[in-house]
Amino acid sequence: MDARDLVWGARAVVFDLDDTLLLTRVVKWAHHQAVAARFYGFELTEAELGEHWGKPYDELITLLYRGSASLEDMKKANLSLEHLYRKTAAKGARELVTALLDHGTQVGVVTSANTDPTLADLDHSGFPVDRLAFVHGADRTDSHKPDPAVFDEAKRILQARGVTESGTVYIGDAPMDAVAARGAGFGFVGVGSALGEFWAPDLAELR
Repeated sequence: MDARDLVWGARAVVFDLDDTLLLTRVVKWAHHQAVAARFYGFELTEAELGEHWGKPYDELITLLYRGSASLEDMKKANLSLEHLYRKTAAKGARELVTALLDHGTQVGVVTSANTDPTLADLDHSGFPVDRLAFVHGADRTDSHKPDPAVFDEAKRILQARGVTESGTVYIGDAPMDAVAARGAGFGFVGVGSALGEFWAPDLAELR
């Protein structure tokens, strides 16, 4: 069995968002650096970005903007430049999601980004959001990757649809994605830099 077989043999496939379904790191690092410089007057380094990248969104911007304002004001500052730094679909991502849905596979998203911005980014990038079983951001749970409890709500929804953990695969780009997925009893496929037993260079290879 290879990565593609694992994905197409699953009854449910759950995706990470950033640098899995959407190209994120390059554009969003530039976005955060622009916010830090324009609104708070300091240079945000790549070392700082790398140290905190992947943390839940509210915690992330608090750390990156060094608590320079209230959380609400930091969110507003970030949002004010959002239109200049939009995420785009990763290679093969829309095609894979649509093909899985057409195949009858349950498809969902579990991400460290917040839910509403995730829905907006997916819709903007042309994903069939209305066909997804669920989209869960960091604001929907008190648990965060690599804690497998981040998938508790997803598991509840899938179990109600007759899908067990062993019939579910999570696709992500980071080591913490693999740890969380395996802890939840899911199969795992790594893309990009997330190497593992099952791996693909990009989502187009899984189509």
